[in-house]
Amino acid sequence: MDNSGLKTLCSHNKKRHYLFLCTGIPIFHIITLFFICDRSLAQEQMFKAPVVVSRIIQMDVRQPVKMVGTVFPLRESIVACEIEGLVLEFPVKRGDYVKKGHILANLRTTSLEIQLKGAEADDRLALIEYERAKELYEGEAISNSELDEFEAKLIAQEARVEGIEDDIGKCTITAPFDGRITEEYTEVGQWLQKGDRVVSMLQSDYVKVRVPVPEKYIQYMKVGDESNVTFFALGGVTQTGNIVHIVPQADERARTFPVFVKIENKDEVIKSGMFAEATFETGSLLSATMILKDGIVRRGDMEFVYLSVDGKAAEVPVKTGIAHKNLIQIIGDVKPGIDVIVRGNERLLNGQDIQVTGRMDIITIED
Repeated sequence: MDNSGLKTLCSHNKKRHYLFLCTGIPIFHIITLFFICDRSLAQEQMFKAPVVVSRIIQMDVRQPVKMVGTVFPLRESIVACEIEGLVLEFPVKRGDYVKKGHILANLRTTSLEIQLKGAEADDRLALIEYERAKELYEGEAISNSELDEFEAKLIAQEARVEGIEDDIGKCTITAPFDGRITEEYTEVGQWLQKGDRVVSMLQSDYVKVRVPVPEKYIQYMKVGDESNVTFFALGGVTQTGNIVHIVPQADERARTFPVFVKIENKDEVIKSGMFAEATFETGSLLSATMILKDGIVRRGDMEFVYLSVDGKAAEVPVKTGIAHKNLIQIIGDVKPGIDVIVRGNERLLNGQDIQVTGRMDIITIED
């Protein structure tokens, strides 16, 4: 090929390369832009926070009333001896935690075991005599009344054996419930009479708070109602309990009725004799804006709710008021009928896109 032909071929190759650049690059950019937009759209959909909402409602609730009470053990007992005897073992001491059935003391049983052997021998003899008497009765050698005498003797011997066995069982003194030993009244080597005290103990995994309630409030209370109880000696710790007793007899001078609130005390930090402040929903009726308690988000000293507005989370500062079961009053720029986010609200940001995945209607939960 001559030089002119070579130049012509090179010229054609340059034109094709140029045309490829002119058309290929824009197409590449279009494809890339489409991919980026599609990916951005997918990311936007993917980053919509899933949430559960509930409707804000208006309802009448009773205002809380605070009353001072005193802590008592849920159960307290002085464990006594049912039989006289010498203390051989006393394995507990003041402050020990014991389970129901735990051995508190063992008395000597030697003399009772000797009596038991003699009673069992007499019982076997009475049984033999009764069996013989039955044979004689069947052979009409003795009367029915004579057979009855042998049977009565057998029953008496069996009862004597059972009585001694029961006395031996009473020589092992056990805890009547789970609790803590608060006082010791005996020691190894001491002779105990029937009815003598062995230990004092109290149930410590639960306590009850005795609250004197004025007569104007007692009509609004019933067993099972919740009460929030604050213990000032523990730095203001608040526990939720339930009313377990309402004494129907008022104090004649103070005109108050004793009401007992049961509180869980697994870690035993609440001590008998402590003062406490119990809150009851027994005041006058108030129309309040209420939401589920899970709708409240706390950051430091601030409280917020997140409203569901046009697919976005709208942060609104509020103040909380009266608590009622699983609801709480909110005070702020909120109105009944609006959806508030109650699940998935812990890490939301104001204006963040959300996707509602469920509802928790207050009416259904209250039922």
